[in-house]
Amino acid sequence: MRELSGVGLRGEADFFRRNNNRSLNRQKRIRSIRIQGIHMVAILVVLTMGALLAYRAGHFMLTWERLNVSSFQLVNPPHFERDHVRSLVREYRGNILTLDFQSLRKRLLKIREVRSVSLTRRLPSTVVVNFELRVPVFQYERSGGYRIMDRDGVVLDQGREPCDHLITLKGLREADLPRLKPYLPELEKIRGNVRYVGLDSLRRVVVKWKGLPEIVYPPARNFDRRLQDYLHWKRKLGLTRPIRYVDLRFENRYYFAYRKEA
Repeated sequence: MRELSGVGLRGEADFFRRNNNRSLNRQKRIRSIRIQGIHMVAILVVLTMGALLAYRAGHFMLTWERLNVSSFQLVNPPHFERDHVRSLVREYRGNILTLDFQSLRKRLLKIREVRSVSLTRRLPSTVVVNFELRVPVFQYERSGGYRIMDRDGVVLDQGREPCDHLITLKGLREADLPRLKPYLPELEKIRGNVRYVGLDSLRRVVVKWKGLPEIVYPPARNFDRRLQDYLHWKRKLGLTRPIRYVDLRFENRYYFAYRKEA
């Protein structure tokens, strides 16, 4: 009987122990869920307050009068269309943070004199517009005036009188300009020594070099080096008779013709 009583007591103890453990585990889970719920509510409250503060701050920044664009600082502005640029940028007002830079940049790039442009916000109310301009290099007579052109053949402006610092293109039609494009970048480098560029009777490109009596048929590249080599050999060979033209278009060869009256 004692053995049976001992077994019964041990069984009851195990039963109560398991039951108690289940109760404790259930209470722990409930307590954990409550704590997690409080944490979630706290997180939601913090996020809501943060979003509200961000909205209020953003609304304040977008409506703050001090951030309204008051001026445009033009760095290296166009020469020929300066007034047009100033009137164009005046159209862009309002908050500096929402200014449509993409639209403004596209419109500025349509100006022929502008090669590239960059825009920068200088808080609180100034926009800096930095221009890279096309450089006038050539001029040719057209419709009673002189059209000014850059190295890429883009016409920048038209004036009534020729400019001394530009290379003159002589005897050219509008349709002849594409023929000169391969030579323009090279001629820009040496424009201080060029009197004019034109076409001969066979519509071939010729260059009149300052201080040189003959006409030169130029190569598309390395014109200055080729011309200096020609002058070196001309002095070395003692070519003193008047030369009508020299052809430098072929590498390591020089073709020239004397004047008929010589």
